[in-house]
Amino acid sequence: MKVPKPKLAAGEEKRLRRFRPKPPKSFLEVYHRATTQRFYVLSRTRHNSAEETVELTGSTGNIYTVVVARQPTCTCPHAREGNQCKHMLYVLSRVLRARYDLVCQLALLEDEVRGILEGAPAPGADGGGGDGGSGSGSGKGRRKPVEGDCPICFCELEGEVVVWCCAACGQNVHKGCFETWAATKRKQGAGEVTCPYCRSVWGRDEDMVKAIQRDGKRNADGYVNVASQLGISTQRDYSTYSRWWSGHPSSYRRRY
Repeated sequence: MKVPKPKLAAGEEKRLRRFRPKPPKSFLEVYHRATTQRFYVLSRTRHNSAEETVELTGSTGNIYTVVVARQPTCTCPHAREGNQCKHMLYVLSRVLRARYDLVCQLALLEDEVRGILEGAPAPGADGGGGDGGSGSGSGKGRRKPVEGDCPICFCELEGEVVVWCCAACGQNVHKGCFETWAATKRKQGAGEVTCPYCRSVWGRDEDMVKAIQRDGKRNADGYVNVASQLGISTQRDYSTYSRWWSGHPSSYRRRY
């Protein structure tokens, strides 16, 4: 359904990029990738009521940083060319659970950003991985029901192998997501592998933790890449990408 363009009153805030009354085809292609590929949220930092930073791994193992503000940004190559990348859309739609008509916008009004963050799961709260949690050990040894979303990838817990924080909060996490979390935190110099939810030292699956305590590597593009530790390919799947994107291997446009 087409959304009417709001009229700008005198003195009213101006959107930093043009308003989209409806999502264009180019958005739908990127949105499909954002909602069908798996990403791993490594950290969330709420700076204030109108800005949040999310660090995540992309589908090829690179680590990118998305900033949700009036002008959402991402450190990936696609976004650096001025495009709305899949990482931005993933964070807005899956992590922060923003309305679809806001997810498709190239820029947001401050009130829209505040509304998104106010309605989003807080970092460290149910359904939201991040830097919250005191690690106090409340509920130690009691596993929570295996239901809802994984606090790292924001996909449903059911249907995959799940591990849980027996040292403190009892929160369930996909085993593969926890391995990603632990490997990346080790790369960043963390001393102990902790629960991505409550930040208590992880007290279970010691063999699994030891196996992923290795440093990540920087690739030719300068990104830290942990693909080898996650068992995923570093080769990008271009099957759903438009050939007109300058990063596409078949594109004849200038690459930046």
